[in-house]
Amino acid sequence: MSQFERFTQRENLKFDPKVIFNFSNLDKSTRSHLKNVYACVAVEIVAAALGAAVNCYFKSSVLHFAGLLGMMAFMFMTATSHQTTAPLKRLGYVTALAACLGLESSYLIDYVIKVDPSIIVTAFVTTSVVFVSFSLSALYAERRSMLFLGSLLTTALTGLLILSFANFFFRVPSLALFSVYASLVISCLFVMYDTQLIVEKKLQGQNDFIWHSVDLFLDFIIIFKNLLVILTDKEKKRRKN
Repeated sequence: MSQFERFTQRENLKFDPKVIFNFSNLDKSTRSHLKNVYACVAVEIVAAALGAAVNCYFKSSVLHFAGLLGMMAFMFMTATSHQTTAPLKRLGYVTALAACLGLESSYLIDYVIKVDPSIIVTAFVTTSVVFVSFSLSALYAERRSMLFLGSLLTTALTGLLILSFANFFFRVPSLALFSVYASLVISCLFVMYDTQLIVEKKLQGQNDFIWHSVDLFLDFIIIFKNLLVILTDKEKKRRKN
């Protein structure tokens, strides 16, 4: 009997958080690896928030541009340094990457704050709930059952990028909003795919939890940004009415 079935059985009405987070279907080494991955994701989220807060305060285009360059530089440094650099130093790289992403995202966040600051909190809480729920569902699911999503999501993402590029010239608002909703759905599914992919990589002997955390962190940020755009659009429409 699976953990999920034991948790949902009608006779077991007493809520027990230990049942939810007791992943006996994963070996001890994989569970330890996932703890490191999620810890890194948490550090990256805090770093991104600090980066965004700094540039929301200074409102500097120089910092914004530096964030773009920094993302590319630290992404490369994190990806290529697994065999040659100490884990603590690489954690510094990935933290700097997250901070640079925060700098780059500050313009959007500053705009949302001008519309309604509470949207930031709503979007963050919703993103956290969605991220945890989809990631847990992937861990509960049968091994490799979500990996088929890889090719489908890559194809959908490619189509979305083409659509967004075309709309850059046509400027159709409804098409732009459709792209945001589609990106939100794709990102949520990527959370499940990336979670199972990390487990499979670990089982194949890949222990780079720092680089593995980047995939989930980017999923989290994309979901958060999409929700910011959607909630801000809804708030603006509500005020017009």
